[in-house]
Amino acid sequence: MQLNDKIFGILFGQAIGDALGLAAEGMSREQVAATYPNGVNGYSDIVQDDFRRRWRQGEWTDDTSQMLCILDSLLENRQVVPNDIAERFVQWFRRDGRGIGRHTYDILRMPQYAQQPYEISEFFWKFSRCRSAANGALMRTCITGIWDYPNEAAVYANTERICRLTHFDPRCVGSCVIVAHIIRCELNGVPVSESDLLALGAKYAPEIEEFVQLGFQPDIAKLCLDNPDTRGYTLRTLSAGLWAYNFGTDFRSAIRTLIAAGGDTDTNCAVAGALLGARMGYAALPEDWVQGLLQCGELTEKARRLVEIIVMR
Repeated sequence: MQLNDKIFGILFGQAIGDALGLAAEGMSREQVAATYPNGVNGYSDIVQDDFRRRWRQGEWTDDTSQMLCILDSLLENRQVVPNDIAERFVQWFRRDGRGIGRHTYDILRMPQYAQQPYEISEFFWKFSRCRSAANGALMRTCITGIWDYPNEAAVYANTERICRLTHFDPRCVGSCVIVAHIIRCELNGVPVSESDLLALGAKYAPEIEEFVQLGFQPDIAKLCLDNPDTRGYTLRTLSAGLWAYNFGTDFRSAIRTLIAAGGDTDTNCAVAGALLGARMGYAALPEDWVQGLLQCGELTEKARRLVEIIVMR
């Protein structure tokens, strides 16, 4: 499979998962079944309730918007510039900000954030008594697996730096590194094993082990994705992405299954979509879901520019 097909698959897989996953964001498995008795088959199925009508059907949410802040910075600077990425997060927050999580909201609203992102990120983590481990960095991290993909150390370092711009907890950092690792392995044609992911996660936090293992067993019900207390937990979303990567037989059915499971479905499906896109490639994505993205043209142009830079490096 060609490199450009993989890269397009990752970016569009993320955006599609995000835009479709919005359909059931915040719902329990039972609520999803009641709201969508025939499942979610396309963007036009998304109910336009008070929460979801803030987005047009086929529009991605904050997950992909923040990923594009990182991508735009890379396209302009041709390297990772943390303060520039932080500034782009702030500008997006001020002009849009729809769907932003509480943790990221508290950080980006600080007046000096763009100048001191790491200090403010660490402060809020410590203020939470080192408990805050939301999935707001994991949802945007697919791009860090692409950039510098031939260089394992660079991928890990870039991913850590970008995660910690808002999410300082080692569980957040470790989950982001694992997803970036899988993507770089796919781009390099290197197999991914459970033992490798467990060893990688152990470098960051012991809690990661349980959720990596969950992602390697086939019964999605065991992931408890709609648990109201932990549905926004970075490791819960990691397990969703790993489940899709390991057991998704085709893109459409994997995303529909994750939506039916409920919970933080836009983020779960964004991460899963990126990993599925890395494994299957752009050609495997449902054409109606690709063309139904409202910003399909914008994403196509950004992906094209990224491929040109990657190939030339």
